[in-house]
Amino acid sequence: MSSFITTKYQNVIDGKFQLSPSMHKIFITPNSNTKTVRDFLSRDLLRTDLGTEVGSINYVKGSLKYFIKTKALQSHTYLPLFSNESVESIHPASFINHNLRKGDIIISKDSNIGEVIILDKDYPNHMLSGALYKLPIVTNKLYLLAFLKHKFFREQLDSIVPKGVTIRHAGTKFLDCKIPLPNKNIEETTKHVESLMQLIIDCEIEIQTKYTKINNLIEEELFAGQSGSIFKYQYPTYNDTIQNRRLDTGMYSEQFQRIDFAIKNYRLGYYYIESSKLKSGNTPLVRHIGNEETLKYRWITPTNCSDVGYILIDERINMLTKNNINENAMLLINRTSRGGIGEYVGIATFYDIAEHGKGHHNQGIYRVIGYENNDLIFMTCFMNSQIMRKYCSSICVGSKMKEIKLNQFLNIPFPRFKEDTKTQVIKLFMNDVEISDFNDLLNISKSLSNIGVYKLHSLLVILKSQLDKRLDAIVNDIC
Repeated sequence: MSSFITTKYQNVIDGKFQLSPSMHKIFITPNSNTKTVRDFLSRDLLRTDLGTEVGSINYVKGSLKYFIKTKALQSHTYLPLFSNESVESIHPASFINHNLRKGDIIISKDSNIGEVIILDKDYPNHMLSGALYKLPIVTNKLYLLAFLKHKFFREQLDSIVPKGVTIRHAGTKFLDCKIPLPNKNIEETTKHVESLMQLIIDCEIEIQTKYTKINNLIEEELFAGQSGSIFKYQYPTYNDTIQNRRLDTGMYSEQFQRIDFAIKNYRLGYYYIESSKLKSGNTPLVRHIGNEETLKYRWITPTNCSDVGYILIDERINMLTKNNINENAMLLINRTSRGGIGEYVGIATFYDIAEHGKGHHNQGIYRVIGYENNDLIFMTCFMNSQIMRKYCSSICVGSKMKEIKLNQFLNIPFPRFKEDTKTQVIKLFMNDVEISDFNDLLNISKSLSNIGVYKLHSLLVILKSQLDKRLDAIVNDIC
């Protein structure tokens, strides 16, 4: 799809005497029918389309006005990914209304250059950072979005933006990147790409919706199912510090004690993970890691795990030693540099051996085995709930690299939820619908509300593969 070729002296002059070889990389594609990104815009970009920097001095807690950073744009999703790292609450006086509406396409010009998202709803109280553009697009919006996420666009932009600096700045060079157009069955092909793109977006929205439902269901059941005891916060005693062997710990905070009390005060009781069922991982000394399907095992690291319970990045591994995932398991991230307060430690992923085959995980993950599937699924959902994100951030240790040690996981209580609530949680996460024809996009769209989070992601993998193949065919002038 791309080719690196020698250049002429005139090309160097036209390129303002930039001598980096990457600046003279020329993309050759069989399909010469192209438009630039600029051609898709309804008008020229204006300064008002670009976000504004407010400065960290305007970051305040408790404000209802928010500042979106480039980290909200990630390669694995078409939707904004909001977290403590990607969105800051800011002083209302510094807020600038960018009129962010559902369907707006946002692209990054700095840092993660060319990364793009589409807004899933209106965001009236959010503004963009100075690294983000809101693109004025009216027609063929989803067709353009599909290609902006495709490697054809990414490789073009990467080749024309200078390297060798800490943060890369693309300016508006992305406007000059070419977008291939179909030459055969033009209307039908364009419509199919946009229909696939819309279904993928709807699928991602449904995942977020069901994750919220799971979280709300867990919190409602936990706090509605309390026994007669009343929580009373107590300051730590000398014996507490001796027992915990720590002075600077969130375990003494009212937030942690309130959650811990709620779990242990649940009227049907609670339980702990059995020590014999919690295992550590390792990285083989001799290994080959890649994306080739011929590699024997699925490779799992904290980076490969999503925040809601499924494997996000597909990697495989060959090694000389024995693998460690041979049955269904709950994988627990035990350390990560993400986040500032440890809110991403303890994130859980359900590993389905029937779907992924045998696998191997590194030392950044513990695995829980030996439980029934429904128990593993419920524990995964419970660990990923918002209350447990707060709980885990309170018990983790470390400064730059937050960590929860093995014995700390063994001391995390799990409530024995009543069966009907537990069944609802499991259904929202794992329910599946048989799809006989993956080309019948309308029928798939009607089924989304009945599919659980985990299975929705499995569907997403198939749909994204279909979209990539369709876009590759357009690039190569096959359709």
